[in-house]
Amino acid sequence: MAALDTTRAHQPTSSLTPSVAAGKDVDWLLRYARHGPVKLDTSQSESTAVKSCFTPAAWRLVCRSPRDSFLPILNNRRLCFDSLVHYTQALVENGFQLAPSSELLDYFIQSSYYFFDRMPEVPDSQEDMTLLRLATRHGVVSRKDFQRVHAWNAWTRPDRGSVTTRMTWPAVLRRANDWHLRQQLVVEHAKANNNNAGWHFACGALPWRGYEITPLANDIDLWDEGQAMSNCLYQLRNLCQQAKEPSRFFSVKMNGRRYATLELVRDPPHAHMHGRWRLQDLRLSHNRMPSEGLVKMLTDFGGHYNTLSQRPGRATKAQARP
Repeated sequence: MAALDTTRAHQPTSSLTPSVAAGKDVDWLLRYARHGPVKLDTSQSESTAVKSCFTPAAWRLVCRSPRDSFLPILNNRRLCFDSLVHYTQALVENGFQLAPSSELLDYFIQSSYYFFDRMPEVPDSQEDMTLLRLATRHGVVSRKDFQRVHAWNAWTRPDRGSVTTRMTWPAVLRRANDWHLRQQLVVEHAKANNNNAGWHFACGALPWRGYEITPLANDIDLWDEGQAMSNCLYQLRNLCQQAKEPSRFFSVKMNGRRYATLELVRDPPHAHMHGRWRLQDLRLSHNRMPSEGLVKMLTDFGGHYNTLSQRPGRATKAQARP
């Protein structure tokens, strides 16, 4: 049976706010509004005031969609009721009548953290909505495939234009897989020819409070880490050779298994002070957010690495790895 197309063309809507569909439970939305910093019209009943926060089309989408579709917003303490309103409006403006799967929404929220300590965003751009439409129209799409298409689209968009709703998910996925294969062939060629020159580090692999911190010393290391941790680390390789504020990436391992990916950045010198290395980003697999305890521990490692980098003769050239 063909998957339900929830992205039918947007149609004009009535100016009247629709009632909740018979038997539809939106108590979860009222509870969420109570916990969010939203100002409701006190001259109306609570349910009517909450409805009035949405356009008629967005309210219909909320009523048609299961609560689970919005869980990545509801469960994220950095997002709020306004984030939900903004997301539903972006959906209806792009032709959605039902909210896409929570898995796709969760992916976009996780990938929106430019750095782990910055505010996340809900998807709202034309490119994001187009990918959501294609994936939803197709049916079940794995997170791995969606991530690959999203990374390919972000990388190639400046030169070749973005995807359009006239495309199909299988066609877009083929393009993304071809792009990924070309990158893989470049890395394999570098491995075969031992072409793995890298960057200077102030240390080699070393233990740190129950973990092992391993420098990702070259393009090949970044590729392997990105594949193992399901992130786009390889696309960030140019950050390591910047003259100003360069980055250094590390694999954080526990019992020999990759656990997180750490990025340190070197602030430029100022006021006769040496440049300082500090933690800039930290992610678990699939760009998931780290715990506060892990952030604190690796912030301390950043301070230790900074000390090592200022000792004469401690900067070491990145070494090849088998």
